[in-house]
Amino acid sequence: MDYFKIRNLNREPFSNSPGPEFFFESTVHLACLQQLEIAIRLHRGLNVVMGDVGTGKTTLCRQLILRFTEREEDRNEIETHLLLDPSFSTPGEFLAAVAACFGVGGEESAPTEWQLKEGIKNYLFQRGVDENRTVVLIIDEGQKLPDFCREILREFLNYDTNEKKLLQIVIFAQNEFREILKKHKNFADRVNHCYLLCPLNFRETREMIRFRLDRAAHPAPGPRLFTLPALWAIYRVTGGYPRRIITLCHHILLTLIIRNRKKAGWFLVLSTSGRLVPEQRRRKRWTAVTAALITILLLEFIVLLYLPAPQRIVRNPAPAVLTKIETVRKVPPVTPAPIVPPAGKTETTAPPTAMVQPPAGKPDTGQMTGPPASTTKAPHAPSRPETALPGSADPKKKIPPDLGRLEINEGDSIPVLLREIYGSGGTDHLQALIRANPHIPDLNRVRAGEKIAFPAIPATSAFLVPEKIWVQMAKKNALEDASRILRNYPSDMPPIRLMPSWNPREGLAFTIVLQRGFANVAEARNAIQHLPTGAGIMEKPEQGTIFFAN
Repeated sequence: MDYFKIRNLNREPFSNSPGPEFFFESTVHLACLQQLEIAIRLHRGLNVVMGDVGTGKTTLCRQLILRFTEREEDRNEIETHLLLDPSFSTPGEFLAAVAACFGVGGEESAPTEWQLKEGIKNYLFQRGVDENRTVVLIIDEGQKLPDFCREILREFLNYDTNEKKLLQIVIFAQNEFREILKKHKNFADRVNHCYLLCPLNFRETREMIRFRLDRAAHPAPGPRLFTLPALWAIYRVTGGYPRRIITLCHHILLTLIIRNRKKAGWFLVLSTSGRLVPEQRRRKRWTAVTAALITILLLEFIVLLYLPAPQRIVRNPAPAVLTKIETVRKVPPVTPAPIVPPAGKTETTAPPTAMVQPPAGKPDTGQMTGPPASTTKAPHAPSRPETALPGSADPKKKIPPDLGRLEINEGDSIPVLLREIYGSGGTDHLQALIRANPHIPDLNRVRAGEKIAFPAIPATSAFLVPEKIWVQMAKKNALEDASRILRNYPSDMPPIRLMPSWNPREGLAFTIVLQRGFANVAEARNAIQHLPTGAGIMEKPEQGTIFFAN
């Protein structure tokens, strides 16, 4: 029997293989990944990522490749090639390895270095100019690159057109590569972005451990196998290095199973780490961890002394974040009843947040239902200038040039915002964003507090699948309000996505739906029972609706 199944886990939570499903998006790693993605899509040339042993460089390398292979659009635009060990003894070996990656033959078909270079150059011009594709060469263990390899890479960076460089190079290396860059100024000058990976802090260490346990369990959340002092001890012993954290947690989990214990405390962590940490570092870590744990225990004791009496908990409460957001503008419950107005008159119905349910006594057909074409918004709807009468299209109302503006917060990233708003972070969306924001010269270096305009880019394909039933979580009239919900959405809830749209009657609307569509109304209703108040079946889009999400 697999050891992890004893703890009600479906998979090994602390495997040392760089599995993409166990990639924890820490602040440092996610920011680095986003910077690399932008640089590659903008054809910036050479980028370098440095970090100490065990900081997650190899995992980050695999994630970068995965980002460009998940979507068919990216697979058609970007091709990635990986060199794992660049320990070459001659320039001919290195050129033959690169040529083999590109599929242009090796030393047998091109016996001279000049012929190999010509073959690589012709390949890059064919891919980059004739086929308009982006070629990416990723090199792991870059600190092993000999001097002649760096000189050849510098020559490759000279292959460009008036608009872009034909080869994008990303080097992942240990910190000693910094000294190499200092000694070779002509190569260092070509670096577009140099990113340094740092260890995780305590909060990220704790979140990474819980994230892995949740991913290994089904359904989440996973078992809580570590006390808070144990988590602090793990952080102090490992220094926040992801590889050390995973190795130590693996051995702690084995120790729990062998000793038939349910949770690991700080003493078990220290006793287990004693077999893994070298002797010369063990005493210093033991002293530091013990002092820190005593401080934590004292703080916990003080908190318990002043903790208020527990309150009665309501059964199945809604997640705090969504409840807070959706009740800011709370509307008294109204039972919607369809009223057929006399000819030539208009009517008002229930607030727009009410969901349309099938009439009583009428079986569900699996199709989305919608309100009568002559209904209007209730007085409680968010204020937005409207020039059209309810149910009628205003010929003067046109598609706006942008969806709205968002203020960039600390830690925000352009690729993530593109995915949240459009459902895609492709090159076309990135280029449109650049054109819509001429006041920002470099999207690699967007400062917190700056406002970014997101252009209205009509979708190339319809977002809604006609035979699916969609569950609506919320609907907003402003991009800022919708973005606030996305940012504060609980991670343990079913995944959601934004669907921006426009029609002549409503204007811009930002609907937040569950990422997954349902086969029929019954399945959708079953899912709604486990969601916060306000969720319901999405209404059928009006005729003439244009979507801005792929």
